[in-house]
Amino acid sequence: MPKRKDIGPTLCPLARTADIIGDRWALLILRELYFGNRRFDAIRTQTGATPQMLADRLRFLEGEGIIARADSNARRSDYLLTGKGKDLFPVLYAMRNWGERWGDAGTPAIRYIHRTCGQDVGLESTCPHCGEALAYGSIRGEPSAALQQEREARRG
Repeated sequence: MPKRKDIGPTLCPLARTADIIGDRWALLILRELYFGNRRFDAIRTQTGATPQMLADRLRFLEGEGIIARADSNARRSDYLLTGKGKDLFPVLYAMRNWGERWGDAGTPAIRYIHRTCGQDVGLESTCPHCGEALAYGSIRGEPSAALQQEREARRG
């Protein structure tokens, strides 16, 4: 990661968390891992990070125990979320909800459907239909046509 000022010892959990994931690239990498993109090239394509930037952030997140590298063959690795990485889901989900609520896109970029009951959860952190708390793996995303087009354009 680029040199940054050490926050020093602190009991503040927000400061400690921001020190690890308070970087745009780290958040976008996590987004891609939550979307199921596990390969370097797919993550790079969707985040727009340079190869050096992405390699640096992946090493950092791996060093923090948020992701793990699984060698799938001699030349490629898959990047997988660890338990620690999966536990960040509510943080990114809350950021997504804030962005949908206060952004100016007009329509939601992605709908989330609760896997248990099959209902749209909107911007809630518990399913408004069955009351179950939403967690990593409990929802599936349905990108809007515009978001799908944006992601496909990056691949092209």
